[in-house]
Amino acid sequence: MLRIMVQALKLAAVLVLAVAVVVTTQRTLAGYLEQNNATVGQPVVFTIQPDETVDSIANRLHDAGLIRSTTYFKFRIRLANADTKIRAGRYVLYQGMSVSQIIHALTTPEQVQVVRVRFQEGWRAEEYAEKLVEVGLIASPDEFLSAIKNTNKWKAQFDFLSDLPDGASLEGYLFPDTYEFRADASVDDIITTMLQNFGQRVPAAERSKAKALNRSFYDVLKVASLVEREAAVDQERPIIASVFYNRLKEGMPLQSDPTVQYAAGSAGNWWPTVTPQLIDKVNSSYNTYKTTGLPPTPICNPSLASIEAALNPAQTNYLYFVAKGDGSGEHLFAATYDEHVKNINKVQGR
Repeated sequence: MLRIMVQALKLAAVLVLAVAVVVTTQRTLAGYLEQNNATVGQPVVFTIQPDETVDSIANRLHDAGLIRSTTYFKFRIRLANADTKIRAGRYVLYQGMSVSQIIHALTTPEQVQVVRVRFQEGWRAEEYAEKLVEVGLIASPDEFLSAIKNTNKWKAQFDFLSDLPDGASLEGYLFPDTYEFRADASVDDIITTMLQNFGQRVPAAERSKAKALNRSFYDVLKVASLVEREAAVDQERPIIASVFYNRLKEGMPLQSDPTVQYAAGSAGNWWPTVTPQLIDKVNSSYNTYKTTGLPPTPICNPSLASIEAALNPAQTNYLYFVAKGDGSGEHLFAATYDEHVKNINKVQGR
């Protein structure tokens, strides 16, 4: 009798252990399938077509790296009876979202889908276009680049574009900032938002300071774009602006490396390293080593700090500057070429 009881207890223990293993395994598997451990935070704009099936949606979510298992996703959808609640449209999902979070996003009609985009100060329009493709708001860079060349449309809406020359794009006016766009925003919506931001951040009273410099605001914006690419320290921005204005007054070529980069840049390397060989090779009106005056257009989209520096330059007699090269981002300034040579020698440790 005792032996039978011991065997029964052993069997019961084995059964309890088996159940525990099964439950633990189920929970572990469910947890694995529920949570995608991809890098959290990378936005993915996901479009659901009208009358698209759950099978198709599951397959595309898997292809996008948003879910681990199509079978588990479809099981969860049908378990929640949520397949009829999925609505066609564009949704912003994020790498690392759980299956539960994805289902909630796709079945909550009142949820506003937005894409957050950060455009860096000093980016050129092509970099904006690439970023918009990256976050899924446009399919190709050309969608954006073609739209910013259709300037007559934008001139009619924004008075600060009045002196924009025919044929010029909106380069320089695409205010760098962090934006939140609806996932279904059109290219025109995106551009309009950036131009509205420009008008608010650089109001008419500030833009009118260009008259005191005997310059159009568009010319000042060109200077601001040079300052943006040359300056790394805020307090130097007005000084660098003064160098460019002084050189313009003297009829000297601006000799700004970023203008050569703008002319020579291409996809994958929009800001190539400037060498004497590159300067010699680039035959362009943007090459300010070979031409005098300002470049034909701004060479990037400058920050507010650079625009303010170009509108309020320091009063100096400097005509030259050279980077210290010590990691500080600072420059040495000079009024004469001899002083400039001494500064170069100092930087090079001669």
